[in-house]
Amino acid sequence: MANTEEQENLLRKIAVGIAAFLATVSFAASSASAVEDSHTVKESGLLRPAEYPGGAFDTASIKEKSASCSPMTAGRELCVTQESSATNSPRTATASAGVLTEAASNRANELVCSTAPTEYTYERFGSCLGNRPINITELKDGKPVGSALLYVSSRLSLDRAKLSWKESIRVKYESFEGKLTTNTFHIAFTAGCNRSCKMATASPWTGQLSLTPNQTLSGDVEYNVATPNSGFNGGITTNYKINVMQAGTVPVQPNATWSNPRTIRCDDEVSSVPGCVYPHITPELVLPLSTYKEAAATYLFQQQYSDHPLGTKAAPLHRLADLDAQEANRDSTCVVAAEGAVETPELFVRKSSRIPDDSCDEYPFAASVEGGTPGAYCNDVEFELVNGEWIYAQANSTKPLSKEARCSRGHVPLDLNTAAGQELGRLAQAQRMIDFDAYTVRIPA
Repeated sequence: MANTEEQENLLRKIAVGIAAFLATVSFAASSASAVEDSHTVKESGLLRPAEYPGGAFDTASIKEKSASCSPMTAGRELCVTQESSATNSPRTATASAGVLTEAASNRANELVCSTAPTEYTYERFGSCLGNRPINITELKDGKPVGSALLYVSSRLSLDRAKLSWKESIRVKYESFEGKLTTNTFHIAFTAGCNRSCKMATASPWTGQLSLTPNQTLSGDVEYNVATPNSGFNGGITTNYKINVMQAGTVPVQPNATWSNPRTIRCDDEVSSVPGCVYPHITPELVLPLSTYKEAAATYLFQQQYSDHPLGTKAAPLHRLADLDAQEANRDSTCVVAAEGAVETPELFVRKSSRIPDDSCDEYPFAASVEGGTPGAYCNDVEFELVNGEWIYAQANSTKPLSKEARCSRGHVPLDLNTAAGQELGRLAQAQRMIDFDAYTVRIPA
């Protein structure tokens, strides 16, 4: 009996020793003794970068409809109508730290104009209107005798470092039918803007120009802002009017008018020079796992495994520009202790012997309005790259991973922590993000 008991005790000690050894050397296994419930995340697991669709542009339809008729001679009228797009199917635009060159931006806008007729489409620094129909009907004694179709399109390019910008206007004579008195029209076009914006060049061409079937008129208008409308004090709206007349006649009123559905913000709060953006376009911070490794894994973990997936389209982050406020957020979340300290919920205990130059990388970022959650309420996570896949594990024995946690603290080499923060800073500058501007975070492979 004694021998049997001794053997059993020995086996128990061996089993305990093996378990302790495996818990130490097997990162993915971690300690499996924590109680799990519906709000608990497994103590270790695999991160899976989500597939993201290609970037798209935001769209908005012009809501105004207008119709006007200009009497020309006895019993003869020229009626001009414009029609709004039947649908307004918004798509989300993305703007990353890798800034498009002007040529690339123009090519992108040209592509959108050709594929989104009748709608305005937007990126952070530009918009275009694609083929807005202007319908012309000639009436004699109140009855239509012929019609013609014009298309108006435009491309507006904002400047991140100027308070002026240009918009290219294009009017194409698409087709006509019936027995028009003459199928040649004279076209005048005028652009305008409100608030502190004034027109440096209001018309894309001087006076009235004739337009015959299959011909196109084109030219530029130019806007200039005297005083930036910084912050959330309201935006600038651009507006347009077109006069269409037949040869030898004079219009009674502008035949068609409309406004850009989105407003422009010009600010002097970013860098040393003012500039202008479409503020409703949300910039996107792209941090690939292949480049930012443990740092990106920390952000992806919060987005995938928490009930608070911050930095997504549904729950974007917001820029916090104040450096003192950023530091206060960082101090609240990252209470850092030396390696070997006794773990408590609020402490972030460095693991420098396993993670070179280990640092606390908080998410949401300290430089965001959403940052600053006390560290005791954050998930503490560490990561390992195994066969090309990132494995996460509970890093603080006193805190099982929880879906309810509003933040994550990752064990991240300091150089990666710093690099990710610098990328956020570059995004803010490149996309003219002022205080409280929303942005999203995307973690591709």
